[in-house]
Amino acid sequence: MSAYWDSSAVIAAWIDPDLRLRLHRERGITRTHTLAEIFSVFTGGNLTILQEADQAAKTVANLALDLDFVDLEATHVLEALQFARARGVRGGRVHDYLHAVAAEKNQAAKIITVDRNDFEGLSNLPIEQLD
Repeated sequence: MSAYWDSSAVIAAWIDPDLRLRLHRERGITRTHTLAEIFSVFTGGNLTILQEADQAAKTVANLALDLDFVDLEATHVLEALQFARARGVRGGRVHDYLHAVAAEKNQAAKIITVDRNDFEGLSNLPIEQLD
């Protein structure tokens, strides 16, 4: 059973060669929305990894080679949103929540992230925080 890699974990794998090798060997799972989130970070200048759009597109495509994609149907999203309040989901936290829902739906072994706080209370899956 594969681990679910959120956007921050995939970005960390691009930065850290050892983590990149791990992603390659283990093949992570994630949602296709992760690709847009990664592209946004690479082109938005929020980190020291600012890239032009064409380079960011190549970087995202390279990372995608080591990922399997699992997405939610509209019915799954609508059902999940009915429980958002009970899970403490508001505003932008909905993106992490939907990552957690996709991970659970696809029976991921765990969620891998840079910040475990993003997923606290959103899932019963184990959370691995990267250093």
